[in-house]
Amino acid sequence: LTKIFHPNVHFKIGEIFLDILKNAWSPTWTLQSVCRAIIALMAHPEPDNPLNCDLGNLLRSDDIRGFKSMASMYTNLAAIPKKN
Repeated sequence: LTKIFHPNVHFKIGEIFLDILKNAWSPTWTLQSVCRAIIALMAHPEPDNPLNCDLGNLLRSDDIRGFKSMASMYTNLAAIPKKN
């Protein structure tokens, strides 16, 4: 699997920060509603609750150039196959 570059996803272990999976959990949440919440989080990151603090800081400061630079670095680390 390719690791995801997202402020609310831990780069090494893939844990996501989503309140409904922790503090706001309720048995009334359906699988469909949890999946929708995850999709919404992926589309609209929450930089104030980052698992990747560097990304959260870049988003909070509106540093698009820094964000793209870090995205490139993460892509090189995780998504581009290494040549033997």
